[in-house]
Amino acid sequence: MEALTKIKQMRKKYHLIQKDMADILGYKTAKAYHDIESGRTKLKLEHIKKLSTRFNIPVEKFFDNNIT
Repeated sequence: MEALTKIKQMRKKYHLIQKDMADILGYKTAKAYHDIESGRTKLKLEHIKKLSTRFNIPVEKFFDNNIT
């Protein structure tokens, strides 16, 4: 399973909206985050590190085949 899919699943699991994720990643708008989740903007390691810290999930979990 790819990292973008896992991030979207994680967002839904924690009942967060795209604006919440934008805030976590340091973006001003939900649209900026939406572009990442939809694949229009590249997901950066910096993003994964921020999400890893915020949700206390090892970075490696974003790249393995197990659902978070």
